[in-house]
Amino acid sequence: MARRKRRRGKRSDAVTLAAIGGGLLAVSAVVQVVREHPVIASLVALAALVGVSAWLYLRWAGARQLAEHERNVAVTDHMSGPEFEQFVARLMRASGYRNVTVSGGSGDMGADVIGQSPCGRRVVVQCKRYKGNLGSPHVQRFAGTARDIHRADVALLVTTGRPTAQAREVALRCRIMLVDRPALAQWVSTQVLHLEH
Repeated sequence: MARRKRRRGKRSDAVTLAAIGGGLLAVSAVVQVVREHPVIASLVALAALVGVSAWLYLRWAGARQLAEHERNVAVTDHMSGPEFEQFVARLMRASGYRNVTVSGGSGDMGADVIGQSPCGRRVVVQCKRYKGNLGSPHVQRFAGTARDIHRADVALLVTTGRPTAQAREVALRCRIMLVDRPALAQWVSTQVLHLEH
C-alpha cells in the first residue's frame, strides 16, 4: 500500500511539473511574439480590452434596463407564476435581502422564495400572481407551513390580487404579512419593505 501511494505522489508531481513547464513555454512564446511583432501584439491586446469592456457594459446596461422596466408593478400583469416568483426574488435582492433562493414548484409546500432580511430574519414568501380576489383558504394553507415546516421568522404572502376581508383577518391572526398590489407597487418603486411581523 505504501508503494502505491508513493507512485501516485510521483505521478502527481510529474503532472504538476509538466503543467508548469507548459505554462512557461506558453509565456515564453507570447514574449517572443510581442518582441517580434509589437504592433500586432498591441492591437490584439487592445481588441481584447475593447471586447471585455463591451461585454461588461452590455451586461451592466441589460441589468439596468431590466431594473428600470421592473420598477413598474404593471410588468407583473403578463407574468406566469414562476416568472412572478423570480420577480419577487430579484426585488428582495435589490432591497438588501441575502441568500435569496427560489424554491417554488410542485412540492414546495408554500415556500416559493426564501431569504434573509437585512436584519437577519428568515423570510419565507409565497407568491400568488392573481388578477382577482385572494381568499382566506390561500392564507390558511400558507399559515400551516410557513413557520412549522419552513421555520419562518417572517411569513410573507405577496400577491398581485385583492385579498378579501376574510383573507386579511386570517393573515392578521396567523401573523402573515400580506403584500397586495398597492403595497407591491410601493415596494417596487422604493425597493423598501418594512417587515411588520
